[in-house]
Amino acid sequence: MKKLARILVPVDGSDGSGRAVALASDLAEIVGAALDILYVSYFDRETDAQEESWLPDSIAGPVGDKAQNILERAGEHVSTGVLADYHHRTGIPADEILRFAEENASDLIVVGGRGLGLMEGFLLGSVSQAVVERAITSVVVAK
Repeated sequence: MKKLARILVPVDGSDGSGRAVALASDLAEIVGAALDILYVSYFDRETDAQEESWLPDSIAGPVGDKAQNILERAGEHVSTGVLADYHHRTGIPADEILRFAEENASDLIVVGGRGLGLMEGFLLGSVSQAVVERAITSVVVAK
């Protein structure tokens, strides 16, 4: 069996992603792996090609503060002594998570169960489900 060196944990600020970080941290501590904690935002003003964005600030405003807040909260679930690197990307979450995993040779992905509410999940689809179905590496879903 291949040794786990890097565990990817996508986060969205939900309780489910907090549980995923805690589980991944426990696993990392046991096997001596490092964590990559990744937050993916859908939009940022910088990704809109138009000078005057057609998207409202609540959607396309600067996401740096929100991303930092979500990553800091995720860090609260990391055990002392576990090495964790924090990352932020913009795009379609499932696509960016899978791209990151491939680019960084992640050995395992730990995702939270559905982080969105019922209506948002219905409209946008489940990121964790898409990751489970499309990942080329093992995926663990923290419930």
